[in-house]
Amino acid sequence: MTFRILLLVVLSLAGGCAREIGRPNVILISMDTTRADHLGVYGYERETTPNLSRLAGEGVVFEQAYTQAPWTVASHMSVFTSLYPPVHKVAHLTPQSATVKLLPELLHDAGYSTAGFVAPVLDGYGFAKGFDHYAHPHRYRSAEIMIHQALEWLAGDPNKPALRGQPFFIFLHLFDPHHTYDPPWPFDTAFLSSYRENILELSASHPFTQEKDLSPDELFEVVGLYDGEIAYTDWALGRFFDELKELGVYDNTLIALMGDHGEGFLEHGLMNHGNSVYEELGRIPLILRFPDGRFRGRRVKSPVRLIDLTPTILDYLREGQPVFSQGLSLLAGIERDEPGTDPVFTYVGYSESIRDGSWKLIRNPPYRTKMIPRSAKTNYELFDLANDPEEKYNLAAENPEEVERLARAMERMDEANQEIGDRINAELDVQPMELTEEQKERLRALGYIQ
Repeated sequence: MTFRILLLVVLSLAGGCAREIGRPNVILISMDTTRADHLGVYGYERETTPNLSRLAGEGVVFEQAYTQAPWTVASHMSVFTSLYPPVHKVAHLTPQSATVKLLPELLHDAGYSTAGFVAPVLDGYGFAKGFDHYAHPHRYRSAEIMIHQALEWLAGDPNKPALRGQPFFIFLHLFDPHHTYDPPWPFDTAFLSSYRENILELSASHPFTQEKDLSPDELFEVVGLYDGEIAYTDWALGRFFDELKELGVYDNTLIALMGDHGEGFLEHGLMNHGNSVYEELGRIPLILRFPDGRFRGRRVKSPVRLIDLTPTILDYLREGQPVFSQGLSLLAGIERDEPGTDPVFTYVGYSESIRDGSWKLIRNPPYRTKMIPRSAKTNYELFDLANDPEEKYNLAAENPEEVERLARAMERMDEANQEIGDRINAELDVQPMELTEEQKERLRALGYIQ
């Protein structure tokens, strides 16, 4: 019996109660390692994401959305806590996140049935808190398998939340676009004339800290495989959305789709991610599709942050806000067509950036580190993104007043991060955490720790 037939049988046995309208459901979909400018809805010339384009047409597209950390673990923890990385400290293994309530906990406390389906890299760190069901396999699984597991949890029998009227929250973490790029047929050659095994090996041979030179032809083929992974994930999500409609829960579900960080293809001499705060790693897709077509077709041009996502979801559900939060709800701003936000900060290793309006300042360590293998000629890089979106021209020397203004804003943010971290330490019992050897090995394999 196919899964679609099983869903229809279960619906008929349940008397169609899944179609009753109640409190909105929430599905948060994270496409790992997905940069905004490789999606059609963000203007990419390749048709990689027709299903996401349709989703975007039903909701709100944030044209300038940014991660707070260009690597998987820290980025997702910023989403779940609405805290910047220097505050949740997940990279230091002494995380405030072990005691701060995460989005799934807040929704669980509000009466939601909660389930997470994640890649092994999100095993540990406290990510499982608040989930009734948290599936973290020991090996990486395809988008199809992850989605099948989510649907099986959602409607595998009449006692599951979709069929008993209980609102649900699903977190779906799809890892396919992360290197190594190895999309299944026919997506392996969707953007290539042919498939060559050595290109797969080449894409796998670049740990995220390495600087490498590829020929234009080699780079074209590596990017073609990456785009194939995105196209495959989009295809799987299209089937997921169809099944949600069959279940009768699609219309009453808030769907949030995000990328956790982008990916570099030698734009600044680096491959992969976790090694800089340039736009190719920082700017990610963010689409919110609200129930009943609310805000349909809107595009928000002002910069927003992933730490704004949890406050926005909770605000829409009218469930209050986290006790400790550095993000802002975007809901009121969407209603007036232009959400305002604080300056956008992104952190990795000892490097960080601030975007305020069209100006972006990067503060680099004056030396090479394991996380930042390519130190800048100067400690500061200043870009005017309105006129230089690819960050080719460092204007720091010509605009010392902007460098000083943004550097002072960074210092104030450092102080604010310290202050909220001290508050959390004072009010909660923050304890160091230990990773198992298996968890450490997964992170080493991805290049996230040494």
